[in-house]
Amino acid sequence: MTDADDGADGPTTYGGLSPVDALALVGNETRAGILFALSNARESEGDPPVLSFSELRERVAPDVPSSQFNYHLQELVGQYVERRDGGTPTGDVATLHDDHGAGYALRSEGTFLTRLVRAGTYTGPRTRGPIDLGVDCYHCGDSLALEYANWIAEVQCDGCEHVYDHNLTPPGVLADDPAVTVAQVAEFNRAHRLAFARGSCPLCGHRVTASFVDPATTSYPRPDHREVLVHRGCEGCGHLDYLTVGELLLVDPAVVSFCWTHGEDVTTARIWDLAFAMTDDAVTVRGRDPWRVALSLDRDGDRLEAVLDDDVTVVERTRR
Repeated sequence: MTDADDGADGPTTYGGLSPVDALALVGNETRAGILFALSNARESEGDPPVLSFSELRERVAPDVPSSQFNYHLQELVGQYVERRDGGTPTGDVATLHDDHGAGYALRSEGTFLTRLVRAGTYTGPRTRGPIDLGVDCYHCGDSLALEYANWIAEVQCDGCEHVYDHNLTPPGVLADDPAVTVAQVAEFNRAHRLAFARGSCPLCGHRVTASFVDPATTSYPRPDHREVLVHRGCEGCGHLDYLTVGELLLVDPAVVSFCWTHGEDVTTARIWDLAFAMTDDAVTVRGRDPWRVALSLDRDGDRLEAVLDDDVTVVERTRR
């Protein structure tokens, strides 16, 4: 362990280990097998199952000597696994062949780790598309299509090359039916992006930063189609995203209420179907140093205007 990884000076997991040491613990076939045996036993229902020493060994490595298996098991206890006596968690180190009322279950850290790996596990083709979304490009009128590859779901117009969505998306969204794939991607990406809009990292839960950025400074193609973007960055895990002002305000109660009053449910609509979220047609940049940005929605002679300041905070709401 390097000085930078020393828990006294750097970040540690809830188990008290540095992130590097925590990952190193599972760099062994037997230990990884123990974690996934406990995870697979739970499936998707009920409390974390408690398996005895002999049950674990039988499921993971019956040919490994008891002493060796016990060594690997105890290395996981306290970080990813907890030992339970009669259903009660305990920090005591187990003795060999501890089948007398004792068992093992995943700690929350172990559950999160195994779920993350399982989320990336998929049997079948890992690419989809292009799948027509039944939506015309808001800039050139060509059809928008969804393509999926390498954990990225992208919605793009081939006509003008405008990218409407480019999001880290696990392969669990994929289905044999293209319509189901589209629906799953739409729901997952909505949850992901709206978590960012609310200021919470969808991966680690850490508070995220917010700032307005000039589209020309990003890697998105066709920056000329955008007035401004909202950068959301997580200092916890490094995850980041760029939102339109419309996407950011999909969590604003005034915007939700205004749209609902005019027959538009923005809480269930696919984001791609919402012109004010996909384009900057309703956005006006009033200042750049400091930033001051307005979103104006017009429906049936009714208008809602929301103004955001340099901190990407709504400071005015006007309805007339």
